Amino acid sequence: MKQRDKMRKLFQRHPGNEEHTIQAYADAEERGEVPRNSDLRGLTARDYAARLFADGIAKGWIHEPPPAA
Repeated sequence: MKQRDKMRKLFQRHPGNEEHTIQAYADAEERGEVPRNSDLRGLTARDYAARLFADGIAKGWIHEPPPAA
């Protein structure tokens, strides 16, 4: 699953709860469910998830529905 798709899915699962969405994404990354192809060093899974979440909010893509599984 692509990073944005996973974040969208988690955002819908945890509506209005930024912290749960970010932590759920970090947990998924640590389980190997979402590969990180960039920023491989220097950021924890949680820090990366927080940045991805912020990007989704700023650019609006997080509000788009995730693709059907």
